[in-house]
Amino acid sequence: MQDITIVLATYNGLNYIEDQIDSLLHQTSQRHEILIHDDGSSDGTCEYVADLSRKNPRVKNLQLPPVGGASANFSLLLQNTSSPYVFCSDQDDIWCHDKVLTMMKQILFYEGIYGKDVPLLIHTDLKLIDQAGESLAPSFWRYQNLNPRWGDQFNLILTQNVVTGCTMLVNRALLKKALPVPADAVMHDWWLALVACAFGRVIWLSEPTVRYRQHARNEVGAKKFDGQYLLSKMAKLGDRSEARRSLESTARQAAAFAERFPDAAQVDQARIFAQLPYMSPWQRRQTIVRERFFKIGMVRNLAWLGLT
Repeated sequence: MQDITIVLATYNGLNYIEDQIDSLLHQTSQRHEILIHDDGSSDGTCEYVADLSRKNPRVKNLQLPPVGGASANFSLLLQNTSSPYVFCSDQDDIWCHDKVLTMMKQILFYEGIYGKDVPLLIHTDLKLIDQAGESLAPSFWRYQNLNPRWGDQFNLILTQNVVTGCTMLVNRALLKKALPVPADAVMHDWWLALVACAFGRVIWLSEPTVRYRQHARNEVGAKKFDGQYLLSKMAKLGDRSEARRSLESTARQAAAFAERFPDAAQVDQARIFAQLPYMSPWQRRQTIVRERFFKIGMVRNLAWLGLT
């Protein structure tokens, strides 16, 4: 058994996957295997992965039927690991050459403090690049006005996720607690962050470890938090359908947490959050303020509190 597994979810990623896998194989630490599952690609990605796995024993091809979506694909991959430590990888990024080594040093340090039986999630900042690999921004967190400290408090991480899955390293204790990722989770990374916050620790490193590629086919992309973004947010205050859908999806995720972990110290707060869509606007605003279900920044909170 390898000490470290990198799980890589693929779907129609042939344009960029070779660069990404090359960055995974040429890490300064070589103690890892790569486990890949393709979700029904039609562009040759599946064939590329199958051929690579035949040529390189460190690359494992999980040949199971498509599951329909990135979150479900990562959940499937994570359930098929047994390593003590697992990274998640997208198909179109480029990892910094010392990502595995840097983050492994950190998780071993924190396991030395808290113990191996404590669920741990470590995540980092990212550098943004365009589809040609050229730099767009040195910090994803600054680009999107994200505060990694949101992962320290359950009421805040319940409201807004700050963990980007392709930067995550998790330990076996967290996977035992969190898997399988429920169908009502917004995304696998958010679910893992919720569970780690509730039962262990979410730890962040300001050093970027991934070159996060932005292109037309991103499953989840980066939107710059600038004047144009703020204007678009203010313009949407009158049309609350998008915000309503977002509220309903996060509420279903909170309900899934409460159902999975009825004895958790945070279960009451999760149940309250799950009821937000069914409250009157005034009651919802009161509850958000009372429970401190806040988002990051004034503009986000104005839109959040303005829900009807």
